Amino acid sequence: MTNDFIAGSLDNIGFVCIEAKYNGKWVLCFHKRRQKWECPGGHVEKGESPLAAAKRELYEETGATEFSLIPVWDYEVLDDRGKLHNNGRVYFAEIKSFESLSADSEMKQVGFFDILPENVTYDRDNMIEMMSRAERYALAHYL
Repeated sequence: MTNDFIAGSLDNIGFVCIEAKYNGKWVLCFHKRRQKWECPGGHVEKGESPLAAAKRELYEETGATEFSLIPVWDYEVLDDRGKLHNNGRVYFAEIKSFESLSADSEMKQVGFFDILPENVTYDRDNMIEMMSRAERYALAHYL
């Protein structure tokens, strides 16, 4: 179960997720090990801010070199007993340019989509809702 909050509301952000677009298309990464498409994101490293983590993950997983990045909401993930498991922050990105992925990237390739593929890591309907909501929020409040 997750609970959402205004971006910047939660401390101890441990994970970032980036809902990204390039030329009007959704940007997804194909994970080498999982063999599925997913949004860029990952853990916040010790001593790293959530924004720095989002910038790093977006670059590492897509090769994005020029982009705008907007925090859109925070969330807490609760375990089955209702105890806090993790705090996260969702960002929306408009990417302007890319370079090639590093050979040691955990991602095999980057894809651009009008409609999400079926082969995704997480629940596809939830991904679609989350991506659309992030874009709407960013457009309404920041862009």
